[in-house]
Amino acid sequence: MFKNVIFDLDGTLINSSKEVLICFEKAFKKANYKIDKSRLTPNVIGPPLKEIIKLIAPDLTDENVLQNIVEIFRGIYDNDENDISEFYPGIMELLNCLQASCVKLFIATYKPDKPTVRIVKQFNLNMFEDIYTIDKFGVNISKVDMINDILKKYNLKKDHTVMIGDAPTDVMAAKETGITGIGALWGYGNDKSKLKEFSDYVVNDVFELKSLLISHSKIC
Repeated sequence: MFKNVIFDLDGTLINSSKEVLICFEKAFKKANYKIDKSRLTPNVIGPPLKEIIKLIAPDLTDENVLQNIVEIFRGIYDNDENDISEFYPGIMELLNCLQASCVKLFIATYKPDKPTVRIVKQFNLNMFEDIYTIDKFGVNISKVDMINDILKKYNLKKDHTVMIGDAPTDVMAAKETGITGIGALWGYGNDKSKLKEFSDYVVNDVFELKSLLISHSKIC
C-alpha cells in the first residue's frame, strides 16, 4: 500500500514552463548576453538552475557571467507576483483526495526554497507534511538526499512510500533509496526513455495516476 507520497513540483504538480522561460529571457537580456531564443523551450526545464542556463546557452563558459545570470534570474523569478504557472489537469483534486484519505504528502524539488515557498502560498498547497528544496539545509542536496531524510525524519516504511516525478532523476532516486518510483509522462522533455526505464510504473496523465494510487491504497 502507498501511504506516503513524495511529489516532484515542476513538471509534475505544476506547469511552470511559460513563467520560467519568460524569466530566463528577461535575465539573459538584462545580462546583455545574446541567446538563440529557439532554445527557450520547456525541454530545458527540470535540472538545477546552472544546468538549465548551460542548455539555453551551451557556448557560455565564463563562470562569472554564468553566476551573474543565475543571480539576475533569481531576482526576477523569486519575486514575481504575477506567476502564470498552472496546475496540470486533475492535480488539485488528486491532492485533496489523498489528504482526505490520510496519505502523508511531501514535495521534493530542485527548485530553491524562496520561489518554492512563494508558489506553495500562491497555490494554497497546505496539504504537505514537509517540503524539500535543493537548498533546504543551506547546501545543495540531491533527490536521494531528500528522500532519505524524509524516510528517516518521519519514520516511513519504504514499501509504503512512493516518489512521483517527470524526470529520470526522480525515479532513479526512488530506486536508489528503495521506494517505488512512478514516472509522470506529462512533464517536461520529449525523450521519456530513461524515465520509463527506471520507473516501476508510468502514467500518461493525472487520472491514470489516481487510478494507480487507488489500486494500491485506500483512497477516495
